[in-house]
Amino acid sequence: MNSCLGSNTTSKFLGLDISTSCTGVCILDQDNNLVVLDSIRLDKCKDFFDKCATVKNYLDVLNKLHNIQYIFIEQDLQAFRPGLSSAATINTLARFNGAVTFMAYQETSIRPNMINVIRARSTVGLKINHKDKSKTTKDKVHEWVSGEIEFDWPKKKTGAVKTSCYDMSDAYVICRAGISLLNDGKLEDDVV
Repeated sequence: MNSCLGSNTTSKFLGLDISTSCTGVCILDQDNNLVVLDSIRLDKCKDFFDKCATVKNYLDVLNKLHNIQYIFIEQDLQAFRPGLSSAATINTLARFNGAVTFMAYQETSIRPNMINVIRARSTVGLKINHKDKSKTTKDKVHEWVSGEIEFDWPKKKTGAVKTSCYDMSDAYVICRAGISLLNDGKLEDDVV
């Protein structure tokens, strides 16, 4: 686990960006200080159940180390978008998102809050210029998060950031947005 601070009794907020290949994990404290920014690599797991077991084990350790008070999860895709994901991919992601959401509840007894990615970005002030095609949306989100926090991002041998950094960045945005929505009394709109 990539922790910035040791565990203590301060309230913590968990943000998850769930994917079948890599799940991003972020824990912030009530002052938006980074506590954990990590990823759960799932691309080498042999099947759906192995992926679930890997995430469950990770969440078990996380729950033992941190006083998590709220859980925020990026809402899965709600509609088919031609050219981006097939119906089978959306179905698999939705199944996995549901399984991980339930495991997070099971491990912590905290009901996760689902947050739409567009709402999350808007809430934290992250504006994506879709007309600018020089970078992908993932690159733009990662660049924004890198400007918000100091973090030693994992790198490939080439010096480029690993693809897991995109999932970690998304988890950070979801966590920050969740805290902001909670503080503004607007979180109830996205409760499971």
